[in-house]
Amino acid sequence: MPGIKPHTTSTFPVDILHHRISGEAHLILSFTLRESTNWAAAGHEVAFGQLQLQPPSSSLVHYRSLAVPDDLRPLVHLSTPSKLAIRGQGGSAWVFDLALGTLSSWVKDDVNLLSEPLSFALYRALTDNDRGGRFGQEWRARRMHQIRTHPLTTKWGSRRESGIAEVVATTRVAAPVLNWSVVCTTTFRFSGRDVHIHVHAKPQGELLPGTFARFGIRLGLAGAERAKWFGRGPGEGYVDKKASQKMGNWEETIDGLFVDYEYPQDGGNRTDVRWVEFLGKVPKPEGQNDENGDAKKQTRLLRARFGNLDGASFQALHYGTEDLDETEHPYELYKRKRKDTVVHLDWAHHGIGTGSCGPATLPQYELRTDQEFDYEILLD
Repeated sequence: MPGIKPHTTSTFPVDILHHRISGEAHLILSFTLRESTNWAAAGHEVAFGQLQLQPPSSSLVHYRSLAVPDDLRPLVHLSTPSKLAIRGQGGSAWVFDLALGTLSSWVKDDVNLLSEPLSFALYRALTDNDRGGRFGQEWRARRMHQIRTHPLTTKWGSRRESGIAEVVATTRVAAPVLNWSVVCTTTFRFSGRDVHIHVHAKPQGELLPGTFARFGIRLGLAGAERAKWFGRGPGEGYVDKKASQKMGNWEETIDGLFVDYEYPQDGGNRTDVRWVEFLGKVPKPEGQNDENGDAKKQTRLLRARFGNLDGASFQALHYGTEDLDETEHPYELYKRKRKDTVVHLDWAHHGIGTGSCGPATLPQYELRTDQEFDYEILLD
């Protein structure tokens, strides 16, 4: 605003605040250069501030009580003794692996979009700060990077009153050799058009790590080329290093989400995300030509909605956690680039800290394991 001298205050009206605001809204104050300098042109943004005017109102809780119309109810049957086939009315079909206790296939246009089944993720490729601080050392010592999911029980059925197909899987997420584990009760609800996932998880056992790096799900997605999301962006952010990113609608290529650090490590996380969708071309079955000539046309492959949860994150890279963790130089990492996309949908994240040259992650940003986790997500 013109006329405001340094070290003084002023009041100015914001007309839009007089109008009724529906849905989540943020006010952005941008401070730019009025005149060009020898280091930046006029209009260059020097700093910004952001104020939340209206909190998010989209909760996923109401989804559990929704009924599916009779003509849209999914069809469910056992294709094999261990595979539950679920066919929706909107062109999607799923296969739930009862033996593994997870969703292993999501078919659209006769092609499975999942190149890797859904699994729980507690670990991230160590950053320089993780290695330099005590947290990364403990994660490795407690073998968090080697966790596997072990099925305990799986139950399935259709709710007659709502028409939703439901699978409840109890699994034990644990590291080898050691005693600690996370017992997860995960409920998958298939409406015929989307999948609602609710998880209740309880960490337990001896030598349980004091923190997790993340708590969320991982999957492999075929054909993804771009990501669109509402949350902080456009650059990466974590719970303790996100103030430099604005809340808004953003879009980026999968390659563009990757941060090419000098030493391979975790990166490219986007936080405070309400929803994210992945765009690309549905891969054609082998030997099938593109008769319609729409090879370049992109469609929404998958959308994830976190509702009004604060602190939710996503990461989408052509590298897995193991690729980032096991290589020491960029040229080694490039050789392991995948054709599919490794997607992390995280409900909570441990902060980055400054362990390589200063204090480790501050207490308020630790993802402590002395709690039970209760989260949900909607995929369509």
